[in-house]
Amino acid sequence: MHSELLTERPVAPKLSAQSVQASASGKAIIVGEHAVVYGARAVAMPINSLQMNVRLTVTQKYDKNGQPQVRMLIGGRPVTAHLRGVIDDAFTVLDLEPFPLDMEAHSTVMIGAGLGSSASLCVVILKAIAATVGMPMSRFELANFANQLERRFHGNPSGLDTAAVAMGHAISFAKGGTPTELAVAAPAGHESWRFALLDSGVRSSTLTMIQVAAPYFQGSLGEQRLAAFDSLAESTARGLTLGDQGIVAESMKQAGAWLTEAGVVSDALTELINAATNLGCLAAKSTGAGGGGCVLALLNREHADAQLVALRELLGGTKVCAVELR
Repeated sequence: MHSELLTERPVAPKLSAQSVQASASGKAIIVGEHAVVYGARAVAMPINSLQMNVRLTVTQKYDKNGQPQVRMLIGGRPVTAHLRGVIDDAFTVLDLEPFPLDMEAHSTVMIGAGLGSSASLCVVILKAIAATVGMPMSRFELANFANQLERRFHGNPSGLDTAAVAMGHAISFAKGGTPTELAVAAPAGHESWRFALLDSGVRSSTLTMIQVAAPYFQGSLGEQRLAAFDSLAESTARGLTLGDQGIVAESMKQAGAWLTEAGVVSDALTELINAATNLGCLAAKSTGAGGGGCVLALLNREHADAQLVALRELLGGTKVCAVELR
């Protein structure tokens, strides 16, 4: 990259398009949040009903030193310099000479809710810039590059969030490894798995909640607990590939109980969990870092529509998001 002292206009790479659109989904962790930070396996899925969409337009705007001007809006509002810096990071990891651009993003992925909003942003920016220059990129490369970008937001992320978003399928994942795409089988007689996301309306810091959970995983029982979470992830992956709701439900219940022991399941989340189970959902647990954010509920395949209606009547329509996994 050029220094700020450069006075000549840099030569941009050959562009394949002057304007492109790209999108990326949110994500939900089925089992394994927090444990994945310490090396245990986790299972996550994309949430295609929540999307981050961007339009990137190449401009001809340079500052007086010849540096390309970058403008970035999210929801029609300018972002901070720190957030805009993710575009500079993207040029760096893609090994591209920066070029001037305007980027406008609109998102239904709630920020700070444990649904991977920063991962979605990192993935969609990489996809947009790569499309502008005609750069091919595999999903595995996209996941790797996006995780490098996410360091701007989470320091040393496990890579699970960006992998789930980049792969676009349910995955099994361990930190430092390659994500494994799961061949998901729908429950017998149905086209897909049915879940609901329940938003507590409370937001919390991922880094803060990692600090809260750290003693649970780093204490004298840490290795034993990580092995147990690892086993749950294997069971969950098996249940998804067999189309067996019973296996996945039991894994989610156990994972939720252990997250409660770890201290990351707040009263607001517990209320949502109880509401979902009282309405007949097969399982419900916090998803993401906890403290605030969302609960992931596994709907009964025979009564999924009725359960969604009941949840929306109880909690309000804006607090409930239907999720399908195929």
